[in-house]
Amino acid sequence: MTEADAPALDLADDFPAFEPHPLFRSGHAQTLVGFLARGKPVLLPIGRSELELEDGDRLVLLESAPADCPSDRPIVVLVHGLAGHAESDYQVRFTDRLLRAGLRVVRVNLRSAGSGLGLSKGIYHGGRSDDIRAVAERLARRYPEAPIGLVGLSLGGNIVLKLAGEASDRPVPNLDCVLAANPPIDLALCCERMKRFPLSLYDRYFVRQLVADIKRLHDVVPDLGPVDLARVRSMVDFDQCYTAPRNGFDGAQDYYRRASARPIIPAIRVPGLVVHALDDPFIPADPFFSVDFPSQIRLEVAPRGGHLGFISRQRWGIDRRWLDARFAHWLACRWGRPSAPTTTPDATAPAVGG
Repeated sequence: MTEADAPALDLADDFPAFEPHPLFRSGHAQTLVGFLARGKPVLLPIGRSELELEDGDRLVLLESAPADCPSDRPIVVLVHGLAGHAESDYQVRFTDRLLRAGLRVVRVNLRSAGSGLGLSKGIYHGGRSDDIRAVAERLARRYPEAPIGLVGLSLGGNIVLKLAGEASDRPVPNLDCVLAANPPIDLALCCERMKRFPLSLYDRYFVRQLVADIKRLHDVVPDLGPVDLARVRSMVDFDQCYTAPRNGFDGAQDYYRRASARPIIPAIRVPGLVVHALDDPFIPADPFFSVDFPSQIRLEVAPRGGHLGFISRQRWGIDRRWLDARFAHWLACRWGRPSAPTTTPDATAPAVGG
């Protein structure tokens, strides 16, 4: 099924559908403004810890909770996307909204990302669902009565969907639900699409970020030896030259095949929400319409929104971030928490970040 043939999906449910800001209607504009716009600085209560994995690598976890939060309060495990980290603006912003709903939030720095640089010899990639399993297992030991919701954004969305599917055979303790925004559930298709102009401009940006991160990693961890990525020009090149050989894959295509969540999504048994946009510049919508999503997973594909943009015509309480508000509302309804999905009447829609 093509995007043009896709059925009109009911986005309303108990939450209004996304309406783009009138100044930013295209997918590119939504993506760029969503990434570049900054709201007011947020100071979060943070408890930092490290989780040692079976192979000796360590993850950095940043935990935030409302004051006097009981041990059985639901936990959101928040997983970042490509070239991001737990301290990225969108991670901090979304955490602030979840705290306002009274939820405990654990942001994960995937291997060698953010403040986890130097604590791992390995790197994160789209198939490392076992790392998030280890996070959930630790949280379940510490908070045995607390339900856990996995929330992944972009590449993190692929990871949490993959783990939720695997949990049908290998249960994840306390796993209650899974949410994903703009997840690249077919990595091969996404990476090939990124090679085409003008998307190749985004491709080069991500590659520059990743190459710089890898160079820093090899500087901080001398045991890794020298690295030569001078000929890498695309994500496919990067995965072929570095991701695949460093992680036991037989080339980029083998990595994409084994790491993509698309084949395992039908096995998911917990409820959840997946949000995507038809005009996402990076991630084509076709795979979402060809996957047999389980009935308890709600798929919402909006006509507009870009990649993690969803800058709305209306305000959603503290800002215009429809996606943040949508996810927070879904989780609040799931767990019986107070939620305020109310909008602020808006005639001119001049402001974006705040």
